[in-house]
Amino acid sequence: MLRRAWENLEEGLLCLLLAAMVLITFGTVVTRYVFRLPLSYMDQLVPNLFAWVTFLGASAAVKRRAHLGLSILYDAMPPIARRILDVVIFVVTTAFFGVVSWYGVKVVILQVENELMTALGYPSWVVGLAVPVGGGLFILRTVEGFLRARNTVQEPVRDLVAEV
Repeated sequence: MLRRAWENLEEGLLCLLLAAMVLITFGTVVTRYVFRLPLSYMDQLVPNLFAWVTFLGASAAVKRRAHLGLSILYDAMPPIARRILDVVIFVVTTAFFGVVSWYGVKVVILQVENELMTALGYPSWVVGLAVPVGGGLFILRTVEGFLRARNTVQEPVRDLVAEV
């Protein structure tokens, strides 16, 4: 059960956040145009949720290997060059998101110390926490994918045309 929760963590949170964003947006449109009672302060909640969606989405994408890439160059490389490139990509992305997460933690600490609040009344560190949490999940998913790829035996591709 824990394994299943871990495997679907980002997707589950993304579904909840996106549903909340749609409901909030729908509610503000209805109150503004049907009841002529604009709840403009609620509009600020959607971009705050979007910060979480952005970082959770990046983590979900790395888990599924869905980030954009130039596979034509990668596929043209010999296997040893691919392995080297995989290590370089792993190190660079892990380092980048490590730095992003580190500075995200520093910003959250400043937000907590200065007791900054959003216009809706909840602490701003709730939004700022999206950066280190999302970055940390990105790193974990990158390590997980890298180790999975290293442990998977690469079978040679057969020439299907030659077999026919």
